[in-house]
Amino acid sequence: MLVLDSILTSSQNTEHLLESVRVFREELVKTGEVSDPSALLEFFADLENRLTEMPSGLRPGTEFDLFGKTAMLLASAVDEEDILAAMLDGLKAVLPYDAAGVYLADSEIPLGVKNKHGDHGELSVLVARGYSIEENKKFRQKFDDGIVGWVITKGAPVIVDDTKHDDRYIMLRKGTRSEISVPIISRDVIVGAINLESDTVSAFSEDSLRLLENLASYAAVALERAKTYGQLIEARSVERELEIATEIQTKLLPDEVPQLPGYDFAGFNVPSERVGGDYYDFIPITKTDVGIVVADVAGKGFGAGLVMASLRSALRMRVEMTYSIRAVMGNVNRFLHDSTGPERFVTAFYGVFDTITGRLTYVNAGHNAPILIHSDGRIENLETGGPLLGVIPDAEYFETIAEIEPGATLILFTDGITEACQDDGEEFGEGRIIEIVKEHMNNSADEIAHAIEREAVRFNGAYSPMDDRTVLVVKHL
Repeated sequence: MLVLDSILTSSQNTEHLLESVRVFREELVKTGEVSDPSALLEFFADLENRLTEMPSGLRPGTEFDLFGKTAMLLASAVDEEDILAAMLDGLKAVLPYDAAGVYLADSEIPLGVKNKHGDHGELSVLVARGYSIEENKKFRQKFDDGIVGWVITKGAPVIVDDTKHDDRYIMLRKGTRSEISVPIISRDVIVGAINLESDTVSAFSEDSLRLLENLASYAAVALERAKTYGQLIEARSVERELEIATEIQTKLLPDEVPQLPGYDFAGFNVPSERVGGDYYDFIPITKTDVGIVVADVAGKGFGAGLVMASLRSALRMRVEMTYSIRAVMGNVNRFLHDSTGPERFVTAFYGVFDTITGRLTYVNAGHNAPILIHSDGRIENLETGGPLLGVIPDAEYFETIAEIEPGATLILFTDGITEACQDDGEEFGEGRIIEIVKEHMNNSADEIAHAIEREAVRFNGAYSPMDDRTVLVVKHL
């Protein structure tokens, strides 16, 4: 910036200034002192054209000082308020004023389109100079009010030689006699305006208007970059929130399976998005009894994940309070009904497995029926229970017992497995699950579970996005 100041003060005429600018521009890019050299090069190319047409009433060095420093700020990605404040402060040396402001519209207006917002749109000031604290409180007005509102609505600049004879003028300062205002246009959209006020009648000329319009183009760049930067920060914030949510949800799922003599347990979950709505769990009840849960929350993503977390907390709390499986499911159903909307229903299967007797006492609340393959090859679907959770507040649930004898295998899953679909509409279904289990009967529970999920993904191919996928396998050895 010191080199730039030296160029400005040493240049005696426009020709000398232009040559100095070209040299300075090349040296600046070579040194890598700016974060966005392409933006600076574009600015200088445009500025050189403007300097050749600069009116004699303005000192070239002063105007170049204003635009040059603005370009440096833009290239260095400084905060937009700092850029706009520097613009207004530098402008005063080139175009004297007594008050100034950069106004922003709360909604964008496409150029050439009649404003549909009427008096509902509002303007607010981002940066201001020359207004008292009391007057600053008034810096919120409707689109159709005042000279700035007119500029925003029409998308056209205006010079008011005498505010006392202009019906559009709204007094914010008692001393103001003349005013100039130009729209800030970004990508053919009006986003705001720059406004200057003077205590002198006819203080602004057509040359003033040209200069202010040039400055407004750089204000548009500053605001556009700030918007892009804000979107980037927001995206990073969302990404961080998703990382945290994913980490939390991972911790809500079991990190190990029960290790009980005579049995082999396995379970895993693959969410379709960063945060999923499937839930499974192995809940220790006694030294020989273990609770087995698989559930599927309607929907996907963050909302489904929150309901899943609530379901887990509600279920574990009630399991500690009562051994009655039907009572547990009834209480969880009532909790979900009272705390979530009807669009967030849950299908769930909960059972308590007595590893001494091999008996599984369970309730199926509208979930895909787990498949029990007996040692003799018989297939049993565990369907008894009641309606899905969270829809009918006083729903009644029934429990029953399934016998899991030695040599039997129990498979629990969510519909992300069975509804894997090919392009002809054919679904993976339960039949293929049974075939895979029989084919891998001598393998471990973990190998069987992953074989089922792997084949479902292969079956689906690239036809359509898959839902959350969860598989649990219990083998009685």
